Amino acid sequence: MMIPIRDIIATQESKAFRFGHQGLIVVIKGHEELFFEFGSVDKRSTCITLLEKQMDLLQNTVQKAETLPLTEGHRDALILEELDLVGSLGDSVDGHLRPPPETDILPAVMFTSTSSTFVAFKPQESLHITCLTIGSRGDCQPYIALCKRLQADGHRCRIATHLEYKDWIEGVS
Repeated sequence: MMIPIRDIIATQESKAFRFGHQGLIVVIKGHEELFFEFGSVDKRSTCITLLEKQMDLLQNTVQKAETLPLTEGHRDALILEELDLVGSLGDSVDGHLRPPPETDILPAVMFTSTSSTFVAFKPQESLHITCLTIGSRGDCQPYIALCKRLQADGHRCRIATHLEYKDWIEGVS
């Protein structure tokens, strides 16, 4: 995965999921956060330092470029880059963004605001959600709780699993 440095909003230390590891959250403009785990505090600190140096270097380069007089070619390049960014968000239909047709194979941009995060994301319309699980009754149970919560938020949910659990899953609602 390649992420432009200019799209990184912030880095934050966090707890890791595995015991003895150190976590790092990287907040990315327009997308959900990335979670990293490191085997030591030093490795995480080195990564944070490297990212912050690159972000500062990019910011300084942008500030220097803004103070320099632009040639006509540079000005045209900046205009084209800005148009490309606007065009990549797609057309607006009824206030909603629609991706361009040639990007159907790319993942959708979840957020158009730089202040949005994945944790705060709530869709405006209800979603149709299907959870697939194969295994024992214990594999199905977490999906029941998840789907109940999603239904409370107005979404329509299904659990696709073995037929033998049908009565149990439908009876829990």
